[in-house]
Amino acid sequence: MSNVEFTERLETALRVPMTSAQQELVDARVAGAVAGRQERTRGWVRLTARTGVLLALLVFVALPTAVFAAAEYFGGSESPFGLAGPSELNREIEAAKAVTPIPAGFTWPDSLRAKDGNVYSRGGGSSWVQYNAICMWQVDWVEARQAKDAARQAADRLVIVGIPTWSSYSRADQSYRDVLDRVIAAVGRDDPAPVAANIALNCKATHR
Repeated sequence: MSNVEFTERLETALRVPMTSAQQELVDARVAGAVAGRQERTRGWVRLTARTGVLLALLVFVALPTAVFAAAEYFGGSESPFGLAGPSELNREIEAAKAVTPIPAGFTWPDSLRAKDGNVYSRGGGSSWVQYNAICMWQVDWVEARQAKDAARQAADRLVIVGIPTWSSYSRADQSYRDVLDRVIAAVGRDDPAPVAANIALNCKATHR
């Protein structure tokens, strides 16, 4: 098997969402391995840096994920890395939908369900629901502004400026929090352009 073929197979095996805890674990273990590594190239084919990282992910993430997936489908429920099967994620989704506010006239999309055979980050169901709701509130705010519906616009603003208190905000990485912060700031100053730009980029499927 060539190095290219081996790399492609690793990439296929690794198409499972990583939690922040998993990323931190991989970073720590790879850093420790690199720090203590002595050069031993005799008898080994030198791998590319990309393939080396994929190997580390295979050992620390893909294999534990495979073990959990097998346990999930054979009745197990323990996951040292915080992963969840489709049934658990769907329960999270339904629980989150029951308590997450959305604007009048909007409904949850049918696509908001876990797919059989996939493995997900535990807690990701709630975040997925909230990301959808955040898109809905942005769309509703822009529509209310265009309709000159001041009362609806003010109500939407109250929800949007409260997004940093939502659990999905704290779970998001800094780059996405920066995006939301720009949206929140734009709503606060009544500037629709950044909000419309984010809708076009991240909320294309959101509609009534």
